[in-house]
Amino acid sequence: MKKIPLTIMCLVALAAALVFFSTTASAMDDGHDMDASDKIGELFHESMQKGYMLSYYLMDLRNQGDDKAADDSSGDHASHGAKQMDKPHHIMVYIMDKDHNPVTDAKVGFMIKNDAEETQKIMAMYMSKGFGITADMKAKGVYEIAVKAVVDDVTLMDRFSHEMK
Repeated sequence: MKKIPLTIMCLVALAAALVFFSTTASAMDDGHDMDASDKIGELFHESMQKGYMLSYYLMDLRNQGDDKAADDSSGDHASHGAKQMDKPHHIMVYIMDKDHNPVTDAKVGFMIKNDAEETQKIMAMYMSKGFGITADMKAKGVYEIAVKAVVDDVTLMDRFSHEMK
């Protein structure tokens, strides 16, 4: 049997190690990070609170091109029925813990105030690896959005404004 030079053996071992570690790192990332395609709506705000990452996504149910928003029978996530169109905006907050794992058990509440000082207080419901609400943000202007999330014994408070155009 022919002897393989030490240099070639080292190069083959190094290449194998690189392939193994890059594949393992990629698989680990897939388990922790949620792809943007997993999210519902368009990203409109992100923040860090006490080591937790909060990502907010907004969807206007009136803009659904296939009219799923008006059809209760489809079973689709965005299907809220015609009588829900008085609150056509769907907001999701996705919470990631310090280890980049999605938080699936929390109590989350929103308080949304418009330019006319009208306030909506809404408790979020867990869905699609996040916490979602429907709200009325039909009037153009700046909305102040305050969010309180209780995760185990940690209380997260977030406040930001968003302009509806």
